[in-house]
Amino acid sequence: MKKSKLGSRIVSWFRNVRLGYKLAIVYALSGFLPVVAVLSVTYVQMKQILLQNERDSMESYLYQALASMENKLAIYTNLNNYICYNQTISQVIGYQYDSVYEMYNQLVTILDPMLASLKYFHNDVGKVTIYVDKDMIKHGDTLAPISEIIDTNWYRSVADSGEMQWFVDKNEEIVFGVSPMSMLKRYGLDGILYISVEYDSMFETFKQTLQNNYGIVIFDEKGNAVYEKAFFDKKYREYELNAAQLLDQKKNQENEYTILSETSSVTGWTACLYKPNSLIVWSVTPITRIALIAVFVMTLMSVIAMMILTSFVTKRIRRLRSGMKEVEQGNFEVNITSDSRDEIGDLVNGFDSMLLQLNTLIKEVYEGRIKEKEYEMKALQAQINPHFLYNTLSLINWKAIEADAEDISKITLALSTFYRTSLNKGKNVMSLSDELRNMRSYLDIQLMMHDYEFDVEFDVDESIGQYQSLNLMLQPLIENAIAHGIDVKTDGRGKLTITGKEDGDLIVLTVADNGVGMSDEQAARILTEESKGYGVRNVNERIKLYYGEQYSLQIESKIGQGTKASIRIPKRIS
Repeated sequence: MKKSKLGSRIVSWFRNVRLGYKLAIVYALSGFLPVVAVLSVTYVQMKQILLQNERDSMESYLYQALASMENKLAIYTNLNNYICYNQTISQVIGYQYDSVYEMYNQLVTILDPMLASLKYFHNDVGKVTIYVDKDMIKHGDTLAPISEIIDTNWYRSVADSGEMQWFVDKNEEIVFGVSPMSMLKRYGLDGILYISVEYDSMFETFKQTLQNNYGIVIFDEKGNAVYEKAFFDKKYREYELNAAQLLDQKKNQENEYTILSETSSVTGWTACLYKPNSLIVWSVTPITRIALIAVFVMTLMSVIAMMILTSFVTKRIRRLRSGMKEVEQGNFEVNITSDSRDEIGDLVNGFDSMLLQLNTLIKEVYEGRIKEKEYEMKALQAQINPHFLYNTLSLINWKAIEADAEDISKITLALSTFYRTSLNKGKNVMSLSDELRNMRSYLDIQLMMHDYEFDVEFDVDESIGQYQSLNLMLQPLIENAIAHGIDVKTDGRGKLTITGKEDGDLIVLTVADNGVGMSDEQAARILTEESKGYGVRNVNERIKLYYGEQYSLQIESKIGQGTKASIRIPKRIS
């Protein structure tokens, strides 16, 4: 209630403001608001572009970093396969030695050098150990009993899967890969190969690839954070997120950060890269401030200039307003003149002549509109020489009969009938029987042109043929139904249904199709000047002009079901 009273007060105040001030206010708003709107749209667009560009860059960074890490993992996997499927190593471990000394000699001379070479050529490889379920003494970091790892949280997963898996001990900062040694099965043994890699070396690629003011968190398949690193300048440290905060941001779908995720196909780890949106769009802020200051100054200057200008305008407008009040009181003899040659002077001098011509102009426009529609129809009909057309079509028909071309003869006769009834000797009305015959001829032509790819159903009472109809009233509706309904239908067979019934003092004609249909907005727009086509709208306007505004064309449609056009006209004996 309070808002309603406040709005009424504002409107009332604006109405009572002097014209000069009112023009200044309107000019200020009309100049200021569009500029603000343009600036707002520009800012939003620039922000979206910056966010999208940054997102593309982050995707590229993340992809490169993850691909580099997977390349490292591929190297370590190849090392793992080299050991797991090495026949010599399997024989050394699986062989039944006669003495401990003999086994020790084989381990020192064969196994130790082979495993040590891996560390020599790959500095980031830490520990390489083979765990075996064999009664033996632990041999340094090279060979150990499987009992040492059987209680770890990863042993059962690796033993059951039969494949190499990667794990991270974040507290110890160790990345290690473990896999079963299937070659030992030949000797009746179970073995697990353990290869550890330096933590910083594994994730070094993320440090090298990413720039400042980014953060990265990597989660394993269970959702545990295995690596966290933030690359923010000192003044932006407040934007750093830990793993829990990052998950909250993703869960709540807040717009404070741009967050991208990528999952490794090798380890199943998910790397999440994030950056605050405020830092991305920060570069637009100075430009926005300058633009706002410029808009304010320009608006203020415009208001001052407008107030000066309106002082010259309002004097003559007040004189014109005084004359208009006399006209409102019924005095059409008022005489107002001006010596000025500008637009306001022309307005004042034209006011008197406008009063004298007003009634005449209304009458001329109304009658001219009716004649214009009649001239349009006659102009269309006059474009065709009827006798020349009929003689030509008759000649084509006889030539087709002589050539035994029944299809050509049939379509020629249909075309002749169509144009004979369409032209109607220049008349704008005909009987409904002739209009229906014209419509059937047109349908025969369309069916042959479409190779009978759609069906036509007629449900027309013979009794309506005696009544009067406008010429070419149904043909545009059928043409529209075929072109925009049946021709674009992709499933099923098209069908046209034409009905004609008596309804009290009215005749109801309908043209329905089972085509693609249209929305209610599109159906309403067909009968307005916004429509791209002219045929259907022309039918509606002709019906209103001839029978009256209460009679018109109605369009009903549903998307995917079809369209129905209905005509309701009064009964008039032809």
